[in-house]
Amino acid sequence: MLYLEVGVDGMRYWIISKTDEISNDVSRRVKELAMGVLDEKNPEVVFSIGGDGTVLDVIERYQSMINQILIVSIHTGNLGFYTEFLPNELDEMFKLLKEEKSYVNYYLLEYEVNDIKGYALNEITMSGIGRMLKAEVYIDHTYLMHTRGNGICVSTPTGSTAYNKALGGAILDNKLKAIQLNLIAPFETAGNKVIYPVVLSDAHEFVIKPDEKHIDLSFDRRFISLENVSSIKVRLSQVCVKFLKNEKHDFAHRIHKTFIARN
Repeated sequence: MLYLEVGVDGMRYWIISKTDEISNDVSRRVKELAMGVLDEKNPEVVFSIGGDGTVLDVIERYQSMINQILIVSIHTGNLGFYTEFLPNELDEMFKLLKEEKSYVNYYLLEYEVNDIKGYALNEITMSGIGRMLKAEVYIDHTYLMHTRGNGICVSTPTGSTAYNKALGGAILDNKLKAIQLNLIAPFETAGNKVIYPVVLSDAHEFVIKPDEKHIDLSFDRRFISLENVSSIKVRLSQVCVKFLKNEKHDFAHRIHKTFIARN
């Protein structure tokens, strides 16, 4: 990704952009419309120019302060479920930005494994290293099931349209405060029944206790391998990501345009 300098109306700003011709042109136009103070390390607003992958890059880069910044997302990529504005909507976008009243909050997943804690916008997935994942699944402290399969995916409502959807999970309204667990290619037998997907409110958490202690984990697009894993706790965090909202793109319109409408 290319990191460009920009400021808007005296506020601290930064741009994270793809490097293709269209994205570069949008970056130049944003700089022409914006005046302010460059601050890569401590921005108040970050422009994301690209697709959903660019948005995830922003969140990864500013994870430690994500609840302190506003993301303004402009679609120039392939998939844009998180992107709110098109390149021809920059004037309207800056008008909304100055009005300071059109925002939407997306809550993050919070995970805890060994001594590692972190966040994810879409999902956390877990799998065995070179083998089938065998694990017990709990809701809070209550045993739910034992699963054997390729892995487990826990997603947010906004992340329900990503890997979760490919697994046959439900698409959740992004205003819900919930998390969804889905199994990845489960291996069922008569004596080992499983149920999925499972949706919980933010009052509960999933706890996964793997039989094998060596686990591959992915958080959005980040991957780690861990040893001696006793449990993986996943819940909806109180930390949220704040986006400038395009009121023309409501939930139903976004679902239709992304998954149903013909190009």
